[in-house]
Amino acid sequence: MIEYKEAIYKFDKKDIEKFLEKYDLTLEEDVEYTIIAMDNDEIVGTGSVSGNVLKCFAVDDDYRGFGITNAIISRLLEYEYKNGRNHLFIFTKPKNSKIFANLGFSEVARVDDVVLFDSDIKCLYNILKKIEDKDESGVIIVNANPMTKGHLQLIEKAASEVKKLHVFMVLEDKSDFPYEDRYNIVKEATEHLDNVVIHRGNEYIISRATFPTYFYKDKKIIIKSYSTLDITIFAEYFVKALNIKKRFVGTEVTDVVTRVYNEEMKRILPEYGVEVVEVPRFELEGNDIISATKVRKYLKEKNYDEAFKYLPEATIKYLKSDKAKESLEKLR
Repeated sequence: MIEYKEAIYKFDKKDIEKFLEKYDLTLEEDVEYTIIAMDNDEIVGTGSVSGNVLKCFAVDDDYRGFGITNAIISRLLEYEYKNGRNHLFIFTKPKNSKIFANLGFSEVARVDDVVLFDSDIKCLYNILKKIEDKDESGVIIVNANPMTKGHLQLIEKAASEVKKLHVFMVLEDKSDFPYEDRYNIVKEATEHLDNVVIHRGNEYIISRATFPTYFYKDKKIIIKSYSTLDITIFAEYFVKALNIKKRFVGTEVTDVVTRVYNEEMKRILPEYGVEVVEVPRFELEGNDIISATKVRKYLKEKNYDEAFKYLPEATIKYLKSDKAKESLEKLR
């Protein structure tokens, strides 16, 4: 008889990882809750939750047709609803698509062997309806952790080359400085640019809901998969809604994720009529590249004079305020 239980990672983690390995899957570090299906003390199925994303699904091939996947999903959904999460995403492989479609989930995008499903795709269409704009435009997507002179100069340069520039602030709040603070800094720093529109991010642009890392073990494949999915969603939905013709990015030499992402943009976006404009990283005197990483390092060391060299007035003003105290303490 199949039994279902909540995993206790202290005792079950190694067994779950070993089971997932058979299907070339991994148990990601950000997983917070896992259900395992057991038969005679052996794992025959599992599924997990990370925030509002359901993932890491696998069922033993010998137990197909026993309704194990449905039973696991039902328990994961119950957990999500108890935690007040009603807008959910599911990653799966194409062969499992029918299962999730039958549960009422809608397909958002499909790339290679990954499919992203959404429990309420109307949220996406509502976002698109609110921001819809027929004017030809350009776009930049930034995290700004914190905003540097490099971010500002990139936005200013892009704004000078298009009739209208849309700037999206990545919504995921996993940065050193709170989302609202970063959003307000960017908004204040760009007030002088009449053709720039600052948008709050959403779950369909560079979020945990567009990063299917659990399907792959090789880091290069993980990065490429994430990039391809996120860019495809952007192209299929946001490019059309905003009539985007150019996407501006800074060049990247050291960060592997950003570099691969830029390469994938160059490959995918031209198919949708979007030119990818890669702008060389801005520098201070003496070939000193402006970098948010450098800024965080100096702030961590309390070397404010050095940090402020790389920052626009709006960021400096924020860092000197009481709002930044908690974030600066955590950074150190």
